[in-house]
Amino acid sequence: LQRDIAVGGSSKDVTVFFSDIRGFTAFSENRSPEEVVVMLNEYFAIMVKIINKHGGIVDKFIGDAIMAVWGTPKASPHDTENALNACLEMRKALADFNDRRLRKKLPVIKIGMGLHTGKVISGTIGSDERMEYTVIGDTVNIASRMESSGEVGKVNISGSTYELVKEKFHCIHRGKIQAKNKGEIDMYFIERS
Repeated sequence: LQRDIAVGGSSKDVTVFFSDIRGFTAFSENRSPEEVVVMLNEYFAIMVKIINKHGGIVDKFIGDAIMAVWGTPKASPHDTENALNACLEMRKALADFNDRRLRKKLPVIKIGMGLHTGKVISGTIGSDERMEYTVIGDTVNIASRMESSGEVGKVNISGSTYELVKEKFHCIHRGKIQAKNKGEIDMYFIERS
């Protein structure tokens, strides 16, 4: 981080991940704030542990959403593969999490997941009073679109991510989605490694 901390940052190739809980607003409206926080903390603890295990960095939490990145501040040739393996493990961990919730007669949680690989500016943004290390660029926006346009329970990936992992993962072409100022982008989902 010390090498990558300059304001303005540097250009890097990364894989960006987004997930969010579908129907979270309705879930929150019918429960106490304490119950919502307990569920979120348990859910985040599971997911963050998996992201860290596979070499990712949690960039931020946005309400019930997680944004993570592979490839910065340190890159490896296996970043995209590691990101997909993390997603597959998260999907399994979510099923186990939901089994425990069902046994307690609690509602299950459904999430969307999306990945996109491309260039970002990696570094710090903010003011003298508050700085944040993050990644900025269209790659982030497209990763978010992969998540929001994708199928619940699937690991939804862009064409650029697919090209890097197609030999190692069984991928199904889902079609094209419209991305702002980018035209149509191929979307795939991962069945298994």
